[in-house]
Amino acid sequence: MNKADRSSKLRSAWNRVRDSLWFLPSVGVVASMVTAIVAVQVPSPSPESPFAIGWIFGGGAEGARGVLSAIAGSLITVTGVVFSVTIVALQLASSQFTPRVLASFMADRVNQSVLAIFISTFTYTLLVLRSIRSEAEEREAVVPQIAVAIALLLLLVSIGALIVFINHSARSIQASVILERETSRTVARVEALFPDTLGRPVPVNRPDCGEADRLRAQLATAHGIAVTADGSGYLTALHAGVLWSICEHVDNTVITVRMDQHMGAFLFPGMVLATVWPAHAVNAAVVTAVRETFVLEAERTLEQDVEFGLLELADIALRALSPGINDPTTAMHCIDRLGEVLAALGSRPPANPVRRSEDGSVCLLARVTTFDRAIGIAFDQIRYFGAAQPAVALRMLETLSNLSGVVAPVLHAVLMKHSDAVMRQAHRSFEDPMERQRFDERTSAVLALLRRSNTGAPHS
Repeated sequence: MNKADRSSKLRSAWNRVRDSLWFLPSVGVVASMVTAIVAVQVPSPSPESPFAIGWIFGGGAEGARGVLSAIAGSLITVTGVVFSVTIVALQLASSQFTPRVLASFMADRVNQSVLAIFISTFTYTLLVLRSIRSEAEEREAVVPQIAVAIALLLLLVSIGALIVFINHSARSIQASVILERETSRTVARVEALFPDTLGRPVPVNRPDCGEADRLRAQLATAHGIAVTADGSGYLTALHAGVLWSICEHVDNTVITVRMDQHMGAFLFPGMVLATVWPAHAVNAAVVTAVRETFVLEAERTLEQDVEFGLLELADIALRALSPGINDPTTAMHCIDRLGEVLAALGSRPPANPVRRSEDGSVCLLARVTTFDRAIGIAFDQIRYFGAAQPAVALRMLETLSNLSGVVAPVLHAVLMKHSDAVMRQAHRSFEDPMERQRFDERTSAVLALLRRSNTGAPHS
């Protein structure tokens, strides 16, 4: 396994750990234990010291126990109540929007940090509390005044964190905040769109159809070996380092691997992951390397799956359009955000599906997210369920029209195709001829703009 692949796998593992609710609190607990051990060893300052008079706890052993017990008891109670309410809020957000947004709530740094502060302060006060001793005949009283003062300081920090948490929680379940967060995460994935970081790009004149089409034509007439999945799950990532390091040393033969599943696809044992050519050069090591290249997990993530981000935003729109919620305004906001992601995708060079190892001995033909496929994921279901509402259908047309000004001209035909689909679906949904006529009048300007930018494209 080469350095790049180790780095990729470590990055994937780090992302999972970083986005969990346990990591920051665990770090905070360890830090609080170390701080408590050090703080109780610090000698108390002289009672006449101005610093001691102004800031250091000056009570006895019983007073210190009372303060620390109150801090520990109140903090663990507040922690339980606050995060119980948070779980209820998450359940409401899940039913109102989509269950797929819960992962971003867990990964929220404010939630993680506040939980870490509460648990760390609780742990610190308990450890300091056990070091306090009352005066007895055989021993003198031990009151770590510096440590108790630090506990009081941590209490003030916890109060501030509670205020921040209440404000943040109230904002984090608002539709606009959720949409902005999911859009930002998805656009970040678009900017590092799979598989641009794998291997080195193969220079071609037309990366959307040139080298990849020629390679597919060659492979269609050759015999390859299918590599199947040995487990089930969603395809969340592809780490090509193992592939490069093992296959590049096979009998001085160029190994070609075609990815047969899209990122985010659900696989079960026996499904074909990839096909490898030439057949005579494929041995057990090559099959193992190809299989280990594909990462299957229990749920989809945004690590290399930009389509999952589009699906999240589309799901929120569909939930808003359902009869139980009936919130077309939120659906239109989702369409706006989907347009933002599509603009980021369509304004960059198309992802080249052909990748090679550094010495050219291994070729990977990947499945990439095309602009046409992305628009389908974003708008197909919304078009079907929302076309009966003129405002939603018109917003989709306006978004497609606005995209024509920011994406490459070669993609305008795709925009026109989806605009025609919106129009046809809307016409089938409108039963009132007057409503249909009013919709046509409002969309005529939008369609005229699209047709001017896409001269010669077919339209309805």
